[in-house]
Amino acid sequence: MTGWWGRLPRDDRQAWLRTGAVALAVAVLLGTARAGTPRSGVLVLFVGFVVVATVWVRGQYADSLDGTPWLMPRRVVLGIALAGAVGWALYAVLGWDGAALSGAILLYFAVGAQVARWRERPRSWRVGGLSVVGLGLLAGAVVTVGLGAALLGRLGDGFGIVPLALLGVGLVALGPVALSLLSEDAITGLTGDGPAVTRRRTVLGLAGAAAVVVLAVVAALWAGSWLVLVAVGVLGLLVVALASSTQADIAAVVGLLALLGVTPLQASVPEALDPAGRARVLVALGDSYMSGEGASIYYAGTDDGGSNMCRRSPTAWAAMAGQQRPFDGALFLACSGAGSSNIRTDPDSRPAPVPQPGEPGTQLAQYRAVQDRSPFTPSLVVLSIGGNDAGFSTIGLMCLAPGDCNDKQDLWLNGLDQVERTLRGTYDEVRAAFPDTPVVVVPYPDPIADGDIRCDQVALSVGEREFITRFLSRLNDRVRRAAADHGFYYLGDMQRALAGSHLQLCDPRNDGRPGINFIGLRSVNGIPEQRFNPANWVHNSLHPNERGHAAMLRVFQNWLADAAPLQASAPAAGGGAGTDREVPTGGPPAQCDLFDDSASGCRPQGTTFVAQQVGRLVLTAGGLAGLLLAAVWAAAVALFGWRRRRPPGEDGQETGSGA
Repeated sequence: MTGWWGRLPRDDRQAWLRTGAVALAVAVLLGTARAGTPRSGVLVLFVGFVVVATVWVRGQYADSLDGTPWLMPRRVVLGIALAGAVGWALYAVLGWDGAALSGAILLYFAVGAQVARWRERPRSWRVGGLSVVGLGLLAGAVVTVGLGAALLGRLGDGFGIVPLALLGVGLVALGPVALSLLSEDAITGLTGDGPAVTRRRTVLGLAGAAAVVVLAVVAALWAGSWLVLVAVGVLGLLVVALASSTQADIAAVVGLLALLGVTPLQASVPEALDPAGRARVLVALGDSYMSGEGASIYYAGTDDGGSNMCRRSPTAWAAMAGQQRPFDGALFLACSGAGSSNIRTDPDSRPAPVPQPGEPGTQLAQYRAVQDRSPFTPSLVVLSIGGNDAGFSTIGLMCLAPGDCNDKQDLWLNGLDQVERTLRGTYDEVRAAFPDTPVVVVPYPDPIADGDIRCDQVALSVGEREFITRFLSRLNDRVRRAAADHGFYYLGDMQRALAGSHLQLCDPRNDGRPGINFIGLRSVNGIPEQRFNPANWVHNSLHPNERGHAAMLRVFQNWLADAAPLQASAPAAGGGAGTDREVPTGGPPAQCDLFDDSASGCRPQGTTFVAQQVGRLVLTAGGLAGLLLAAVWAAAVALFGWRRRRPPGEDGQETGSGA
């Protein structure tokens, strides 16, 4: 090995050392981004990775300046690709944790190294100085992206993957390769000191830079938000990375993956949440607004990607209330994503009862099991349910998607009769499980301040904000009516918990620190394939954070102090217990079934709307985005052409150790 290493040219040895150092930095960074690692430690390692990656990219760029970039040998590239394929196979066949992630990174690295080799190959067929191969790949990318966008949300069951596959091929495969190959052709043509080349390079660079500024402003005005400039900046930097004779794009993607995939710390479950033998236990049932989704820390075992994702947080208002007077403990069963079917036990109910992933049973089944195993006395039940039955998650996607979710408001407003019927069945079972215990039903807090005001905290139109407020108000009315008919208390003050503390989104008095997340980026615990999966990073969005739950706790404690002593059946107010439990009709008929998973169901219709809106955006904004990226590319290749000292060898012949 020493003899082989000693025979390598000095530049090759330095290139191998830089490559080995960045590989080691990636392994260390991704390996430490797990539960239990202090965030400060991860940030220190991230800074170290940035330094090593910068040296790696800078070395590649320096090698390319004289037209003789260092290329990884073909057999090494093939070996890395095979190792990546083996990693995927080990994960698929044996389920090895981390094998798929390692395989993906190795394959990505191998593809980048191979594209670098392709950049240096001679290409004789050219049009305007650009290779026919690169232009063909670019045309293929445009066609596949356009076709994929046009088909989004328009194919039947079993074919929905086709548009996504087309978009992936165009945006992830054909487009980047085409951009890299065409960049090398353009940089080669713009290298030199002759007056014609200098003039062409100057005009292209200045025109590209000016066009970037103008088109970026147009894009921000067209979208109605200057936040678009952030997306323009990110995409622009990616184009510059692809245009350079480096693998800067790999370093950027891996670094971002590691930083966003850091798993938050896990909290230990306190003794107070074990109700065994206690006499004044608070029982918390319900969904994410009760469990504490939106926080920065969760109890161990409740934030595991692909398994238990109840996300029960120590900062959830119910968990904190159960550890304070007048309670001596709590049974904290609320679970993120819960609907009525995840609480009930009656096998004849619709939708049918089903435990959530990682849970031993539905919430009422778990309550009975704990009572049988270690009896205790519940003194109060708090219940938050109905939002997921009503389609919260799908509505959120529709409002975050391009277009206006207000256009589809009747899809959800007309389904509230079905929600109320489901709530009444759930309340029947809760009353049967707690015949002698007061039950408090908790409405959902208003998340967004009222008023036709400009708001940069949310990417929602005024109409969308009004729809969300109107929908929540009507849903809470159904919750209140059903609760009253069952003799449950209704904590109406909770609806204005965030408003009363000026913690709503778009409230000008929240000092930029609202009590609810609009987009909350947070990874999950679990195996690497879950921690570093971008699909698991946005679960904290549209949920109250620690500030919000602190405000909700104050509302609950104030209400409890005023309402005590509580009775097992709340005093009737308006329509009380014993009134007709049939849901009033006469409003517009429901357009769909909230619990139907076929294409005609409400949720599938909502996701189809999202897909179609995204497709329309790609088709309508694709031209502007293409012009903007082309302008960035023009400025970049002009800069790199000016910086390169001399053209590549004869006819672009490959040079370096990989030849």
